[in-house]
Amino acid sequence: MKKIINKFAILGVVISVFSCVEAEDLATPNVAAPVLVVLEGNEFDAATGVAVSGSFYELDKSGILDRNIGIDSIPVSGLEVTVFIDQTNEIGTLTTDSQGKILFENPWTTLGLSEPSSGSQIRLEFAGSYNDIAFRKYHNVRVR
Repeated sequence: MKKIINKFAILGVVISVFSCVEAEDLATPNVAAPVLVVLEGNEFDAATGVAVSGSFYELDKSGILDRNIGIDSIPVSGLEVTVFIDQTNEIGTLTTDSQGKILFENPWTTLGLSEPSSGSQIRLEFAGSYNDIAFRKYHNVRVR
């Protein structure tokens, strides 16, 4: 019994010594998203196709410490947004209007569903770059 306790004590010391190593950098850099992306519309009839609306905002955090101001969202106009399926298949490019809005409309066949049936689902990816920082937002659409 004493041997088992000693083995666990030695194991505990070894684990605590090696777990205290400081990492200099993260394995993947943690960069805040340059824009807030709000996508609406995720269930559509098989006959109508897909119509996803999106809004893109820059967050002004200069008033974050003032409870009367807070964080302000500013529409990003003229932002080029590319839509992908399966991370590599580009299916369209859109540009935001003066209100920071886009409307992505496509039939199901363009999205790879030749015969859409209830419950079929596709993951769309809206990607772009703002202030030299890339962003990507995933959005699932489903056949009603």
